Amino acid sequence: MMPILPTAITPDGRIDEKSQRRLVQYALKCGAVAIGHFGFASEFHKISDTDRTLLTKIIIDETAGRVPVFIGVTAQGFNVALNYAKEAEHLGADIIMAALPLINLPTQDEAYKFYKELSDTVPLPIIIQDIPESANVLSPEFVWKMFQEIENVKYVKAEGNNFIPKTEEIIQLSKGELEVIGGAGGKNMIHLLRLGITSFMTGTEALDLHGAVVNTYLDGDEEKAAEIYYQKIMPYFAFYDSYPEELLKAMLHMRGVIDHPNIIPPRAKQPMSEIEWREFNWVLDRVGFRKRWTDL
Repeated sequence: MMPILPTAITPDGRIDEKSQRRLVQYALKCGAVAIGHFGFASEFHKISDTDRTLLTKIIIDETAGRVPVFIGVTAQGFNVALNYAKEAEHLGADIIMAALPLINLPTQDEAYKFYKELSDTVPLPIIIQDIPESANVLSPEFVWKMFQEIENVKYVKAEGNNFIPKTEEIIQLSKGELEVIGGAGGKNMIHLLRLGITSFMTGTEALDLHGAVVNTYLDGDEEKAAEIYYQKIMPYFAFYDSYPEELLKAMLHMRGVIDHPNIIPPRAKQPMSEIEWREFNWVLDRVGFRKRWTDL
């Protein structure tokens, strides 16, 4: 498990440093092998540059070299992303992750030039983040080509369109050389594990459950891993998949990991209804979610 952390804030919108540090401790306690920030789960697109620097310093300091730290550098402009990457290296990050811009989606030639310049500018391993918006640009053949030709491209995170067959094709093309990291909040986790991936960047709201699936599967017990996935994760995921921004922080708040469940404005969608909350809480009780993080 290599979780992307959310951004903890106070009700008045300031970075909640105590909660952010607690998130790192929670991830480590649950067995994270790397810790990251500035993905979609971090609300990266709503964070100021000043807060970005502060968050990077907090996470690297609290991790204290115990596991690698990866920093997302996705931005709407290539030069902005390059500057984020330079700062990440300067502050002590171990890996960088970059998706293509969501607006003004580049061509394959432009994408190649971007990842090449990123590799030439910052000597850190690169995770290519394949998101739905860029899925047609980042074809399996193109990703494999960049892995072969661009020195620091080392991984791809799978969460774009049709990422199950795409993962299979990347693994076959690369004969397993290009490591695929699972994403999409844990969607299709058990199936991606069956295809041969060995790491997931997801499940921060319930790292103990997601980590149990991954570790049990990698220990050779597919049936037990599937049982945990279908009995503990999928029941709540039906709600989580529709309201990830809201429920990620709400679930971490329930466990005492973060002090406030506030979302950085503006919200992605309207809050869950009262009836949805009632049924969601019923599911959490059934799957045994409500342990405090210190008791995990």
